[in-house]
Amino acid sequence: MSLVLEIEEKRSKMLEVARQKGFNLQHPDVLLASQELDRLIEKQMKRMRKEH
Repeated sequence: MSLVLEIEEKRSKMLEVARQKGFNLQHPDVLLASQELDRLIEKQMKRMRKEH
């Protein structure tokens, strides 16, 4: 799976978790999903920098 697709899937998962938790952005499950998304985005940014 491409990293871009993985990011999109993780973003969707984070939004779903946030909905389930009443959009409580400080809920541990929402924070965890957000941190996972951040790591993927950072990985993508590093790849893009290397390519340029």
